[in-house]
Amino acid sequence: MPGLTVFVTRELFPFTPGGIGRVLANMLDAARAAGGETQGAAVVFLGRPIDASGFAERFPGVLLVDASPSTYLERDEGFRYAPADQYTTHAMHADSVRAMQALKRLEREHGPLRYVEFPDWGAVAFATLQEKRLGLAFEGATMAVRLHTSDSMLSATESKPVDRASLALYDLERKALADCDLVIGQVSATAQAMQTFFDFHDDEWLPRLVIDAPPVVLDHGECAPSSIAPDADTPIVFSSKIQRIKRPDVFVRGCSDFLRRHPEYRGKVHLMAMAPDALYRDEIARLVPADLANRFVFQGDADSAARHELIPRSVCVFPNTFESFCLAAYEASLSGALCIVNRANPAFADASPWADGENCVKFDGTPAGLSHALSRAFAAGTALAVARAAEHARPWETIPPRGAEAAHASAGLALVSVLVPHHDLGAYLKDTVKSALASDYANLEVVVVDDASTDPASVEAVTRLAASGDPRIRVVRSSQNLGLAATRNVALAHARGTYTLTLDADDLIEPRFISIAVRGLERHPDASFVVPQTAYFDDAPGADPARAPWPQYMTFVGEARASGLLLNRLSTATIMGRVEAFRSLAYDESLSAYEDWDMYMRAVMARRRFIVTNAVHFHYRRRASSMIHSDAALRRIGLYYHDMMRSKEIKVGLNTLPMYVIEGVGGGESVERLRAQLAAYENSVVVKAALRVRALVNRLPKPVQTSMRRVAGAVRKARAARRG
Repeated sequence: MPGLTVFVTRELFPFTPGGIGRVLANMLDAARAAGGETQGAAVVFLGRPIDASGFAERFPGVLLVDASPSTYLERDEGFRYAPADQYTTHAMHADSVRAMQALKRLEREHGPLRYVEFPDWGAVAFATLQEKRLGLAFEGATMAVRLHTSDSMLSATESKPVDRASLALYDLERKALADCDLVIGQVSATAQAMQTFFDFHDDEWLPRLVIDAPPVVLDHGECAPSSIAPDADTPIVFSSKIQRIKRPDVFVRGCSDFLRRHPEYRGKVHLMAMAPDALYRDEIARLVPADLANRFVFQGDADSAARHELIPRSVCVFPNTFESFCLAAYEASLSGALCIVNRANPAFADASPWADGENCVKFDGTPAGLSHALSRAFAAGTALAVARAAEHARPWETIPPRGAEAAHASAGLALVSVLVPHHDLGAYLKDTVKSALASDYANLEVVVVDDASTDPASVEAVTRLAASGDPRIRVVRSSQNLGLAATRNVALAHARGTYTLTLDADDLIEPRFISIAVRGLERHPDASFVVPQTAYFDDAPGADPARAPWPQYMTFVGEARASGLLLNRLSTATIMGRVEAFRSLAYDESLSAYEDWDMYMRAVMARRRFIVTNAVHFHYRRRASSMIHSDAALRRIGLYYHDMMRSKEIKVGLNTLPMYVIEGVGGGESVERLRAQLAAYENSVVVKAALRVRALVNRLPKPVQTSMRRVAGAVRKARAARRG
């Protein structure tokens, strides 16, 4: 079939460690071994650059695309992006944009892409999927996300600290799964577990789900016809990483109990596993009873040859609580090890290829259960069959060609209503309306709702707009001050369009955003809103954010189910959407602030869908007197947040709790203190000077910027060496 088949990854065996990279290498190797076509395959590699000649030798015919951190572009095809270190969601959000940029280059240079597969970990598919949903690239390409094990799933299955950035990564990972064309599950039970964890309904998940167990390729030797028959000298091996999700604690405790119960056993217990966390490795070592210390061997530095020598003649134990597939277990079984696996792990569920007593021994995940399973295996002393995943065609081999996604628009251009609430911002109103009218989208109206302005200059600015004679401008005046939320609702009542863009009276919108957003909404009837990424600009005479450096950025997820409860990662007050969606939700007029955040939160709770731009399309004016910087707002910000949260609920099991309990998690009154600290930080002389320097550096040619960063990195390393 025409078009490239592309795999996006941060890992690739043998150039990097990691199970994701091993799965990808096995798929490429299996395709070549079967005589499959690799000339039409490409790997977009996000890690540090791989040696091109080594890659070509290892994967002949496969195109290598360098998408390492240095390839990130702040300007590309006329669009501007937040600098990679300025994302306020999560650092991996920037990585996903880098992947998208690399895929667009690939498409420009090699023609249309047919199939693109991403790992779920780190939400690397996020930006590419948004670009496709907006109709800006990748027409006709099938976008797939393979379920390895997301970072969020790891957070749910092992002990690790979770911060606000982790919540944003959960939202990014979920949205990537929500927006892809195919979800590639490697085992049906693990796919179901991830569906439940990320809260997808069956009709959202199952039509897109494909089960595709990856091939297993041994580095050494041929596949064994059966497992060993264990005896009293057979070693017992833990071959996974020493990390909490792999449950080495269960292994040590279960093996210790087995050794005490079976003094006739003469073998050694080996932890042939690397330990990313030395402190945790020491914690596990301390679990070994002193009188059994000579029976345990820790081999964290074992190489491939040493592993191949030991594992095939061992009883290999996999107490892991969760795996998407557990490639290491299949490798051990095929090499001849007798495997003991945790039946509570979905990768070893009854519906998987692992059958208790046939090709493995299963236990219940507890140390006592492991001790009993070891007793069973050694008492039987018989060989078992090896575990094999079923052979099948790969997803990219069977997908039908996809055409471009059709828009669902009615005849002609749909009317867009730009809604501008205004109160005493006359100095900025003209520029704001002008930025809306400068849109490259032809069919729009601008509805300015003046909320009883009292400032003479603002009254005059509104009067001039009303008398402009421009048929695209309508002015609505309130006889009394209603407040921002009510003014937004008045504007919605006067909107005549199918779609609406909300735009505060002191901010600016980029000319292409409306047409991009309309196209995205018309291509995807399931989507209600389109969110622009945001750059701040300083309030100064003649400020032109299209040309001036941007001192600060705010990035958004759109469907911020988790992070949106603590921080607004949904959108600014400026968002494009369907008028019916805005009207059905409406702004809560009881709120003194955060009425936009509140509405977007309720939209997500109602499972409304968002699309998010990758480039910056909205310019937020940073005014010292704005609501978020005023002293009154700083004093009351905790109350604003409480007002927004108090009317909502969360369910925990069978219990319903008021959502304001999250205030305690989020810091309660400390939110006010943190906001004050942030305002002081932003307005400090040192920071402003640093931002000006950064802005000047960003305007230098790319090679000069790269050289400066290298020099700065060398200086930091030299200082660190002196301190050490």
